[in-house]
Amino acid sequence: MDVTPTVSPTLPLPTARPTLTPPATATLAPATLPPLREATPSPTPVTYVVQQGDTPILIANKFGVSVADLITLNNIDPAALQIGQTLIIPIGPVVSAPQSSALLPSPTPMPFEIRGLNVYRTPMGSLEVVGEVYNPGPSAIGNVQLEVSLLDEGGRTLLTVPFFVAQEMVRPNATSPFRVLFTDPPAAYSRYTIVPLRSEVIDPTTRYVNMTVARSEGVPSGSQFRVFGEVVNSDAVNAGQVLLVVTTYDPDGRVIGYRQVVLSEGPVTPNQVLPFDVLLASSSPTVARYVVTVQALRAQ
Repeated sequence: MDVTPTVSPTLPLPTARPTLTPPATATLAPATLPPLREATPSPTPVTYVVQQGDTPILIANKFGVSVADLITLNNIDPAALQIGQTLIIPIGPVVSAPQSSALLPSPTPMPFEIRGLNVYRTPMGSLEVVGEVYNPGPSAIGNVQLEVSLLDEGGRTLLTVPFFVAQEMVRPNATSPFRVLFTDPPAAYSRYTIVPLRSEVIDPTTRYVNMTVARSEGVPSGSQFRVFGEVVNSDAVNAGQVLLVVTTYDPDGRVIGYRQVVLSEGPVTPNQVLPFDVLLASSSPTVARYVVTVQALRAQ
């Protein structure tokens, strides 16, 4: 659901300072596999046992870690995750190292657009890259992976990071946001590039339940932006985990923030209504519009 708030709030938050204004969209093109990062466990490793319905994206979101690091550290195939499998959660320093077992770019990736890009310095000096991918259809796509590279003034690559978008499935004519945070960007950073790496057609009926955003409203709330409303199971089967994503945009259409919330672990019966109430902090003081999307797994 794409909504423009009736009142454009002014939030007393740090003003975004983009270092580069990139093109609004990018066309999918073959990409060179970047040097991937090697995630290392902490001295006392944190482990997680895979549950029914888990995916690398959901597990990474649960612990707030990188999907690429989770995959690399555990040497796993995202499509062959097993219930009961024990994974090490990547906590600690991350260093550059090539990995032959990495998830490779799609041989024939499905096209999607990169848009709404916004790059800015945080008050702590970090560099944040946010944006979204748009699926022009006609099929749902999954395993959507991109890479962002930081370059110096001469165009030399200083750092490259592969990453996945927030949602593991992007339906036709829908979007999914992404965020990459460089806590200590190279001092010689001058510009960046961002390109698609992977995407593939998936059949949503085998894994997902149709959930609908029944209503939503967005209003300023102090120094944040509040979005609340209801979603409903519009399918004929029970839903399991229900994931809500709210994305906010500035007046120029750039993504300024998003938040993921697990509304329920299920079961959610047909026609059952789930309320939501989400607070977001954004990089820009003006939220011009927001989009609410919901994705639900089939109950097991």
